[in-house]
Amino acid sequence: MLPHTCFFRYQFVVLALLLSFTVNGQQGIPMRIQADRLQNARTAEQLALQRNDSLLLAEAWYLYGKTYVFAGDYRMAQRYFLKSLSIHEPRESSFELGRLYVRLSEIKLKQDDVRDALRYINLSIDVFKKAHSDEGLMRSYGALGQLYEDAWQNEWPSNPAKADSILACYREVERLGYQLKDTMGIAEGKLQAGSFLTKLNDPKAVPYLEKALELMRIKQKIGIRVNAMTHLAEAYLMVNKPALAYQMLCDAEALYTSNGLNEHDNRLNIEQIFAAYYEATGQWEKAYARLRKFHELERLILLEDRKGAISRLNVEYETGKKEALLKTQKRELSLRKETIQTHQRFTVATLALLVMAVSMSVVFFQLYRRNKRISRRNEVLLKEQNHRVKNNLQIVSSLLNLQSRRLTDAAAKRAIEESRLRVQSMAIVHRRLYDGDELAEVKLADFLEEVATNSLRAFGYGNIVTRFAIDEVSLVADKAISLGLIVNELVTNACKYAFSYVDEPLLMIRCQKQDHAVLLIVADNGPGLSDWRDADNHTGQVEVVPKKSFGMTLIQSQVAQLEGTYSFQTGLDDSLTGTVFRLEFTM
Repeated sequence: MLPHTCFFRYQFVVLALLLSFTVNGQQGIPMRIQADRLQNARTAEQLALQRNDSLLLAEAWYLYGKTYVFAGDYRMAQRYFLKSLSIHEPRESSFELGRLYVRLSEIKLKQDDVRDALRYINLSIDVFKKAHSDEGLMRSYGALGQLYEDAWQNEWPSNPAKADSILACYREVERLGYQLKDTMGIAEGKLQAGSFLTKLNDPKAVPYLEKALELMRIKQKIGIRVNAMTHLAEAYLMVNKPALAYQMLCDAEALYTSNGLNEHDNRLNIEQIFAAYYEATGQWEKAYARLRKFHELERLILLEDRKGAISRLNVEYETGKKEALLKTQKRELSLRKETIQTHQRFTVATLALLVMAVSMSVVFFQLYRRNKRISRRNEVLLKEQNHRVKNNLQIVSSLLNLQSRRLTDAAAKRAIEESRLRVQSMAIVHRRLYDGDELAEVKLADFLEEVATNSLRAFGYGNIVTRFAIDEVSLVADKAISLGLIVNELVTNACKYAFSYVDEPLLMIRCQKQDHAVLLIVADNGPGLSDWRDADNHTGQVEVVPKKSFGMTLIQSQVAQLEGTYSFQTGLDDSLTGTVFRLEFTM
């Protein structure tokens, strides 16, 4: 029996066992986007936008796609490859166009869409032939072999003749590599052929893979070298050389870890072949552990895919915010340039005042009107900016609300709802900036009441007793946003952990101005935070230390933004015996 056949028989049995266990607390190995690759793509994109260079922009989108392929996010990769394709396809046949077709074919094969995968491969072969690119044809034939191999696995052993077609594709890759004197092309051809021969249980796989690894060491290609080492370890298992297989696997894992690689396919291969080795040597507990890691990796990829929609919303929101900031900065530079020019003309006019007082009066009047128009324009631009930011935040809030309705997981819905409330509290600030007379300050009385009321309504406590005692205080937008996020988190926590334990929920928010400082107190009549009392406190009031959570981290970060100090206590008066939050910061 083939080693990989034994492995899949064992995998099926252990998978059934896995379904009877929970994986709570298990530490997986999530695939994350490699920061250096992402930064390279962003740099290329920014340079393309600065130069207005469409071909450079297409290359930047291609780099984004490759980044997401290595992270295992094939849908996002496909999205960027198609954007790049929209620029290259109307142009003449080129290596870059054929390369995109090959990448799209590989993604379609990952998605089990064989028909589209074959269509993209045939398109790439036509393009590379027209462009006279043997280097491109190497990529196409390698991808075509992979496609045939995937189909062959489903038909084996009913149609063994296809094995010759698969090997022919890989040998064509090798032949073109020798023709071009391309070391990596030869190595990839040998790697693909050797991997397939392993599946055929053919001992010739070993020399193929050994030669491929030798060539890759010359070129120092770490990622593909790890891939070759894992396939060679599998071949050693096939020819009953477990000691060599184990050493090769250990070397591959060490190389992967020491170079900080974060490649989805390589990590899966390492875990899978390790499990096969431990099964072959009868080390069942270690085999089970490796196989469990393998399945945990796959599970994490599925979870990341579900979270992808929210992540993409965040990325798009951040991108829009940065674009708005760049536009604002450009407007400011333009206004500064106009102001400098105005000052220059004013200086000339001042010198001319010695001989032409009347002319200077006219010039001064014109300058006065011009500066007044600029001031009005600045006011309109600032209001427009606040309006657009408010609209963008409302859109994000609506999208999060729509996403929440589609979810069935209560914890996920709760997390999205809490994120929506945080976004909404920021939107309230910008709405009040836009609607109010003040351009850069928010009045706390109406703002904090609205934030608290929205949070209470979201959790079904819109009719509870509330006490608001908020002085007439105005804060700049940045500090108002931080204060709004803090109040939103505190009211949310009260709805979740306090009000469900009392018959008549009560919330109190007090905000007082003390010289140049502001004191904020938020209290409820819940059971308090008795699980986290500070036993060493001797001040008369019970100090409490809340659990570490995302909400608590958010509160701490916003307090730091305000450069303030805060504390949690239990009990404010006879009616408010629950949690009390105190915050002091300077205006």
